[in-house]
Amino acid sequence: MSSPARFIAVSALSALLLGCTSLDTRLPGIDQTALKAEKQFQENLALTEWDAMAARLLSVGRPILVANQGLCPKTGPDIGVLTHELDNYEKRLRDGAKRELGIGDETELFQIAPGSPAEKIGLSRGDIIRDEDGDDLDVRDIQKTLEDNKRLTLDSGRDKLPLRVTPDKACAYRLRLKQSSDVNAYADGRHITVTTGMMAFVENDEELALIIGHELAHNTMGHIRKVIVNFILSGLATRYTRPFESEADYVGLYYARRAGYEIDGVEDFWRRLAKAEPRNVGRAKTHPTFPNRYLRLAAARAEIKSKEDAGETLVPNFKSSDSDAETGS
Repeated sequence: MSSPARFIAVSALSALLLGCTSLDTRLPGIDQTALKAEKQFQENLALTEWDAMAARLLSVGRPILVANQGLCPKTGPDIGVLTHELDNYEKRLRDGAKRELGIGDETELFQIAPGSPAEKIGLSRGDIIRDEDGDDLDVRDIQKTLEDNKRLTLDSGRDKLPLRVTPDKACAYRLRLKQSSDVNAYADGRHITVTTGMMAFVENDEELALIIGHELAHNTMGHIRKVIVNFILSGLATRYTRPFESEADYVGLYYARRAGYEIDGVEDFWRRLAKAEPRNVGRAKTHPTFPNRYLRLAAARAEIKSKEDAGETLVPNFKSSDSDAETGS
C-alpha cells in the first residue's frame, strides 16, 4: 500500500474509533471520596464472607477428617486450625485483608475449630505458632513439627510461651477454600478444596458434609492416580473416570454419617443442582449424570440406615475383607 493510501486508511480508522468512544448522554458525576469509601465497603463485604466460609469449612470438615482417620491411609496430628498469610490474598485485596481480617506480615492462626485441641487451650486468631528456630508455621508445618516431636512456641503478640497441646489424630488432607464462583470442589491426593461458589450453594451443613466426604473419598481411595492411569490406557476416554465418581459418592456418604451428620434426603442436592444447571442433567462425560448420582446416593443412604438399625459398624462394602479393618472407630 502506498504512503498516501496508508495515511487515508489510518485516518479513516482513527475517525471510526473516535466516533465509537463518545457517549450520547451526560453521566452524573460521582464523588471520589464516596468511590473510595464504597470500594472499601465492598472489600469488607467480600472478606467478611470469606471469613465466614472459611470458619464453616473447618467446623464442618474437621469432624469428618477426625471421625474417619481409621479408614484413611494418611493420618497425622491435628490441632484444629487454619492459618493464613498476606500472600494468600490477591494484591488488590491485601490492604483490605489487613484492615478487615487483622492479618500481619507473618503466618497467623485464622480459624479455630469448635471443640478442637486449639480451642481447648485458648488459642486465638492472630496467634503465631513458631518452631525452634523462631520461624512462623502454617498448618502443614505445624503438623510436621508435631510428628517430629519438636518444640513449638506460641507467640500471642504479648508473650512467647511453650505450646503444650495434645493433638487429635485425623486424616492428613488439608482443607482449603478457593475464591471462585463455580459450584465445585476437588481433591488432589493432598488437599480437599471447596470453592466459595459451592459454599454459597449448599443449603446446610449436611450437604457440605456430603461434598467434603466425597472429596475425602477421592483421596483415601487413590482415585487421582487411578483416573490418570485409566485415562491414558483408554486412549483419553473420559467415561472411565465415572465409576470413581460414583464410588466417591458412596464412600463419602459413609464418611459424612460416621462423623455424625444427618443424611436423610441429602441426595436432594442433585435435584437442586439440576435446577441451577439444567444443561448438565443428562450430561455424562467425566462424571455420572445427576439422576444417576441422585439414585445411587439414595441407595447408599438406605444401606447405611439398614446397618445402623442392625447395629453394624458403618463401613463401606469393600470388595477386599482386608479393607474392612479400621483402627480408629
